[in-house]
Amino acid sequence: MKGWLVLHKGTAEFVNDLPEPQLDGESMVVQVEAAAANFADRLLIDGKHQIRPVRPFTAGLEVAGTVVDSSSERHPVGSRVMGLVEPGVGSGAERCRCSPRNVIRIPDGVDAVTAVAIHLNAETVWLGLHHRAHIGAGDVVLVHAAAGGIGTMAVQLAVAAGANVIATCSAGKAEVPLRLGATAVVDNRAANWHSQIAIHAPDGVDIVVDPVGGDLFERSLKLLRFEGRLVTLGFASGKIPSMPANYALVKNLSLIGVFWEPYAARHPELVEQAAREIFALHAEGRIDPCVTVVDDISNAVDRVNDVAAGATVGKTVLVWQ
Repeated sequence: MKGWLVLHKGTAEFVNDLPEPQLDGESMVVQVEAAAANFADRLLIDGKHQIRPVRPFTAGLEVAGTVVDSSSERHPVGSRVMGLVEPGVGSGAERCRCSPRNVIRIPDGVDAVTAVAIHLNAETVWLGLHHRAHIGAGDVVLVHAAAGGIGTMAVQLAVAAGANVIATCSAGKAEVPLRLGATAVVDNRAANWHSQIAIHAPDGVDIVVDPVGGDLFERSLKLLRFEGRLVTLGFASGKIPSMPANYALVKNLSLIGVFWEPYAARHPELVEQAAREIFALHAEGRIDPCVTVVDDISNAVDRVNDVAAGATVGKTVLVWQ
């Protein structure tokens, strides 16, 4: 079996002799039709992800494909599924292993590339905006890194909820969130980006969606108005920020963390609801998968490095060509 093997911290090599994944308890083996290139994949290879499988392991975290072996009644052989792989038995190979709690069925009529592009990012954002932050029509929502995989889904789901979206991203990517419905875009690399946001939202913002952390997180706290909600989805900046308790106290602010996997384990009905609503919006033409790169899995590490360097927009998807 071909795929990406991580033998040493920080490096991965493409090999032709990976061992076949085997069922382990209630699990399934999935024939990989599409995988995602994510910043998290770089962290996994570098040993910096919260998930740290024992080396050697097969890289790759997200998959869409067909079940070819299964001990799960929920997802028998022939099922088409999308979701997270088991750590170390990854989607950077021809086949991977998944736990039934970490995948859901691909909706009828949805191809694997679209499924892997939308699924995890959009559902994470949906849980943050709807289940946790209780977004409402007319809310002012600030989306950071709005041209990336998480950001493009956040812009579209906020717009679909009737919110007024202000986006940040690098100046060269500004057309992406504007095309998706943002009313204003600010260059998040500018020293005065914080002041520019205040021009577009002089009374402050209701919700911040932040997959970046660092300086963006810390300055965003000052932009939140009374009962504002900051939804933190990751730390692409490499800096994990903190929230001064007095900020939360004085303005009655909420800091909301959202991580998809515990919801899949504890509240699968919420994940299913999110998927239904998101793919219904997609069927209506209101959610663009924003797939900008489709490449062979044999080039996966190069594409992961592009994503980690911020050189891409939207979603990068990997397939077997």
